[in-house]
Amino acid sequence: MKKSISALLCAGLITITFTACSSADSFSDKETLSNDAERNSDIETTFNYGDGAVTAPTEYNSYSSEVSDFELKLFRNYYKNNSDKKSFVFSPANTTLTLSLMANGAAKQSQTNIVNALSDELTLDALNQCSSYFQSRLKAFSNDGTSTDEKDKNKEKAYLKLNQSIFFNDTVDIRKNFLTANANFYGSDIFRFVFSDENAVKKVNSVLGENAVSSLDNSNNLFCTSTSDVYDEWLTAYETDAVADGTFYSESGEKTVKYMTSAENYIHTSKAQGIIKYMRNTPVKFAAIMPNEDISLESYISSLTNLEYSDMLESFKITSLTNAAVPEFSIKSDGKPASLKSELEECGLADLFTDNINLSNITLSDDLFVNDISEIQPSITVNPVGVGGSESVKATVTANTLNKDSKKADGTLKFDRPFIFMLIDNESDIPLYIGTVDF
Repeated sequence: MKKSISALLCAGLITITFTACSSADSFSDKETLSNDAERNSDIETTFNYGDGAVTAPTEYNSYSSEVSDFELKLFRNYYKNNSDKKSFVFSPANTTLTLSLMANGAAKQSQTNIVNALSDELTLDALNQCSSYFQSRLKAFSNDGTSTDEKDKNKEKAYLKLNQSIFFNDTVDIRKNFLTANANFYGSDIFRFVFSDENAVKKVNSVLGENAVSSLDNSNNLFCTSTSDVYDEWLTAYETDAVADGTFYSESGEKTVKYMTSAENYIHTSKAQGIIKYMRNTPVKFAAIMPNEDISLESYISSLTNLEYSDMLESFKITSLTNAAVPEFSIKSDGKPASLKSELEECGLADLFTDNINLSNITLSDDLFVNDISEIQPSITVNPVGVGGSESVKATVTANTLNKDSKKADGTLKFDRPFIFMLIDNESDIPLYIGTVDF
């Protein structure tokens, strides 16, 4: 009987700094296996942006397209299974990075199946290099105020965090090559400790957040955690007089909400219209997309392929503006893991959850298999100042975008019906967050 892996993807979590003098409630250096391997500083190998890799790998265009396609499949499946939720958000980019790291631990056909589900055009080496560049570039533009680096002290607070952690039971021997692959391309925190220890839950919660888990199953040998959080101001914030009450036509009836109005870049296809609004400090853009009146949200999401997504983004023109009214909204995490097993099976990863999985590139043991992959939904707040996650962005609204640009706008677009929103990486156009809004 193979033992199991459970993977949790969660948001809004706190970065922990580990020292040799850790308390019994946190992980020691000995338990932090990711300290045992150092990243190769050769940027031609790792393509780590923080080390100076300003040019993406040659396969990056394929990576961007393939990963976006996978994430949109995951979104379609997720919505189909959770269409009863009025508003939700999840981070498909975190799922992709978790699976990419897991591919390094799989072997033979199991490895091939994971890589092919993410992309049928990339090798594992290319997947690793592109993942490294993608994730490290986001990290390089992030500043959460905790850095001790002199060059970061004068940076404004802004970040988009995508972090992964792996927790091994102390009965598992970990291959050095897996730790090296992690150090070179992913930078995940990897811990090995006794799951049955009286302080085990407190140690895990010192990383995941207070009360994240209440118990650990000692019969399991491994679980993975991915975390996401966001905090940044708009490149051009809203005027104080650009926020006003208005009617939103929810599926459950009319609701009064606060609308934020400004001239924004217009995007469209034959099925939907939307806008792009850029963040100030991070390489991220916000997109809101609303189906045409004769197309339901459910119908549009079922047709939201990578082709539709690409057509939408390619319609962007810097000179094409519309006076867009977007409602303020906030989605709070309930802190509970939601399984993505069925959604991932529908994405071509059914073998991942069978006892035929081969994870011999993680450990010398052959008795591991993936039990479940789940996510704790991230929190997100969109307001006149910016986009926040575990904390809302708060500042004085001073920009004059409405008066400056409203005369240049070609039309108006009011998001007064259920719509999709995304946070998108500027360079690759890979979705970082995807969600829906209804009231």
